[in-house]
Amino acid sequence: MLDKVKQFVDKSFANSIYGSGSTKHFERTVDWLKELKSDADEPMLIAAYAHDIERAFRDGNSQEDFFKDKEFNDRDFLANHQTKGAEIISDFLRKQNYPENEIKRIYNMIRYHEEGGDEESNLIKDADSISYLENNAAKHTKWISSLGADKVKRKIDWMYNRISLKKAKFLASPFYNKVLEKLVTNRE
Repeated sequence: MLDKVKQFVDKSFANSIYGSGSTKHFERTVDWLKELKSDADEPMLIAAYAHDIERAFRDGNSQEDFFKDKEFNDRDFLANHQTKGAEIISDFLRKQNYPENEIKRIYNMIRYHEEGGDEESNLIKDADSISYLENNAAKHTKWISSLGADKVKRKIDWMYNRISLKKAKFLASPFYNKVLEKLVTNRE
């Protein structure tokens, strides 16, 4: 089923305002999840790959434009992002006749992947943060002129500070430090 989910997610993003460039983040989120939990099962891997599926169904001009009037970690925005994403992937899995008990687990992991709250959701959140810092944060430093350096730094800091596992924090630290250096360079 993981391969079908990847195809669905990849196709959805290819047809969205984000284009196909998001798949690296999803692939690395799965890789980091495996690093944090070597015995992660298929539902966890599906949740890791599909955690941001809601973004593929957003309207708008660009990701940068989307955040001009809102904070990256706005509670209402995050609640909507998580809930809609969980619903989208759950609907897809039901159409594939995936077991309902596993769909409920995936729903929960995606529904709480930004804030965590239980072991599985925390693992998805932490893997997402590491992958963000590794792959996406440097791109966001280029948005300083339109979003402001303080706003971009708040996003980067939030993604790092929300990590709950010590091992995940250790793995994320080099990426975090590197992107902070890039942020300073792009400010100048």
